[in-house]
Amino acid sequence: MAMPLQTRSLRLRPLAESDETFYCRLYSDAAVLTRVGPPLTQEAAQGAFKRVLRQVAATPPRSHYWMLYAGVADAPLGLMALVPDRDDPTSAEVGVLLLPDAQGQGYATEAIAALADSVFAVPGLQRLWTRHASGHGAAVGLMRRLGFVAGPGASDAGAQSRWQLLRGDWSATRS
Repeated sequence: MAMPLQTRSLRLRPLAESDETFYCRLYSDAAVLTRVGPPLTQEAAQGAFKRVLRQVAATPPRSHYWMLYAGVADAPLGLMALVPDRDDPTSAEVGVLLLPDAQGQGYATEAIAALADSVFAVPGLQRLWTRHASGHGAAVGLMRRLGFVAGPGASDAGAQSRWQLLRGDWSATRS
């Protein structure tokens, strides 16, 4: 199971069964998914949530998910996922979904930085990677702020859709 994480302004706690309503809200909201993909129907979102709970509960877990909260607030503002690659145990995809009002406020930067600090502090993962829709300028800025570099499958002219962060590069920026 994922461990709780804390930043200057965020609390991140592992996803729980009680989070189904919020999870389904995120994945069925067209405004949240504008640069991700088409929104899911309520039924599809509920099915996806059940699959995620099975992945999180597996031994070892096949994914890790955190609910994001601003400070001591009771209402979540987003979700972060870490999904290990099936074919490469040293690599995992990271992703963050935020409610529209929480976007552009630095929360994704803080959450991903806390995750990188956590996973790169112990042996194992050597690479985090992420992807976003072409032309998503805010995601490009986010990745650059965190030290991600254009990775395999990147597209042209600053609109890269795939980014990676290597353990050694992260360690160098943190020392």
